[in-house]
Amino acid sequence: MNEYKKPTYIVIQEAMAERIRFLEDELYNRAYKDIERLEVENDRLKVRCLDLQLENADYVWDDMCRSAIARAKSENRRPHRRWRGR
Repeated sequence: MNEYKKPTYIVIQEAMAERIRFLEDELYNRAYKDIERLEVENDRLKVRCLDLQLENADYVWDDMCRSAIARAKSENRRPHRRWRGR
């Protein structure tokens, strides 16, 4: 019995369809890995940003406290200086 031979254009179309399916799967897998990697990087940067914000807030808070203490001390000294100057 003779085997049925497919026309050449059908063989080419099937090969192209298989190649397209392979490339789609490969692209999906790579894109998925890239998305996962970017999500991990994004989470790490969010944590770092929060740490820097807290550090900056501590610095600003300490600076405000120091300036408030210095202002209170200068207000306490101010009347004495006026009396001494006269």
